[in-house]
Amino acid sequence: MDSNSRKKLLICRETDIICTGGVVFIGDGAVGKTHTALNLASYKKGSFYTADCTNLSKSVNLEFDYFILYSNIEKYKVTISSQLFIMPGQKGKAEVGEGLAFEDAVDMYFNVRSINDVIALILTYSLADIRTFQNLEYWLNRAIDHELISDYTNIILLGTHMDHVISSDVSDYMISDGEAFVKQRIDDKLGLKLSSDRISSVEISNLNRTGIDELQDSVSNAFFRAFEIEKVIQQGNYD
Repeated sequence: MDSNSRKKLLICRETDIICTGGVVFIGDGAVGKTHTALNLASYKKGSFYTADCTNLSKSVNLEFDYFILYSNIEKYKVTISSQLFIMPGQKGKAEVGEGLAFEDAVDMYFNVRSINDVIALILTYSLADIRTFQNLEYWLNRAIDHELISDYTNIILLGTHMDHVISSDVSDYMISDGEAFVKQRIDDKLGLKLSSDRISSVEISNLNRTGIDELQDSVSNAFFRAFEIEKVIQQGNYD
């Protein structure tokens, strides 16, 4: 992130740091992107959003929400403020009258977003369906082609539906390979050499909230890295 961009999105006061950015969910339909975003948007330590998953239908639109996360580092209260965007999981463009598919929604995204900077791109798949994991290559390519990834974006591979399976279709070995693939593909297509700590993996259940706090930490860390919060604290001010 260049200094001019950071100055617009980062405020540092004597005991407060406020940073702002976007978090985008992308992946197949029906993998839990909307439910996860609802949980993240309503996250509180020890208290989570309670949603009846039977009321969450397959999205054919560009959805968005907001979240605010807080951390305390030394004397500073760090506030992360972001827009969450949930892209529809239908590939290509939709037929007239059938809502939005991904290509329709991404075009709209660039027109309606108030935050231009994607701090965390969350590649979402179902642990119970290996095809959704394999399809992340498609979604990664679409994110690259539509310039959703920059030199400060962090990538999170998010596996959902932990509660649906006894043994996951997607192994730890596959996820590790997936992280390496993401890193190499971004280097090949964009010339960006992401450090290993900017690509992470989280597994969650939206029904019993397993892993939601880990996802929250991963998103927070993405903001800390993008805005170089440790450096800001060491300096005591933002230049």
